[in-house]
Amino acid sequence: MSEVKTARSYRSGIVDDNAVISLNLKWLGQICVLATVIGWSGYKLLDRLEELEAEMVEANEQIGNLLNKHIHEENAKREELEEKISFYEKEFNINPLSWGKRRKK
Repeated sequence: MSEVKTARSYRSGIVDDNAVISLNLKWLGQICVLATVIGWSGYKLLDRLEELEAEMVEANEQIGNLLNKHIHEENAKREELEEKISFYEKEFNINPLSWGKRRKK
């Protein structure tokens, strides 16, 4: 009785007395396609992560620059307000306890 060979299979020799390695070529093709797809998607994922990392560094630099700008503007406004307050304190003596001191001089 002769063995019926499948259409697209490759049979290797006997590895052991009871073991025979049989590999279907369709499965081999599917495994190669799957490995290629996984490798390509992994490459694209790493590429995208590097791009996002570069954008994140740029965004952090912009945020730092804007923060410094706002800090400088706030300090300038605060100094201006302090100058106005000191001017008003000198010109308009609002403290009733110091009114008597001015008359004594």
